Amino acid sequence: MADNEILYETNSNSLKNTDRNMRIYRAILIFMLDLAILFSVLFLFGIWISIISFLILAVLILPTPLLIVPGRYRILKKGLDSDGKRIIPLKPSYRTKLNHQRRFVSIIHARRGECIRLYSEEPQQVQIAVQKVTRRR
Repeated sequence: MADNEILYETNSNSLKNTDRNMRIYRAILIFMLDLAILFSVLFLFGIWISIISFLILAVLILPTPLLIVPGRYRILKKGLDSDGKRIIPLKPSYRTKLNHQRRFVSIIHARRGECIRLYSEEPQQVQIAVQKVTRRR
């Protein structure tokens, strides 16, 4: 099998647009959590320690408020192709989580939480394709 073999391909712009408000609420809540942590450390330790500790937390531990959410994508043996120009590699440490109700598959980073959200009419098939790519390496 070639590395550019397509395991799954879809155009899910309608599902992506339907769920837009929930993604915005998620980003706002995570941003508010980040600010709460920043201000609590600020009041406890001062400005320089709070800035340094917040940057370390934001890069290494805290969940990212923004997600990669392609409307049209292909899952290849190499990784995820969303625009035809570059491929996002799917690492073996990534896990998947299926949401049947909102019809998406989350690709979850071990420390940072959800990093990619793939909408599809067939989320089970997407999950199987992503797991094939991550287990291959």
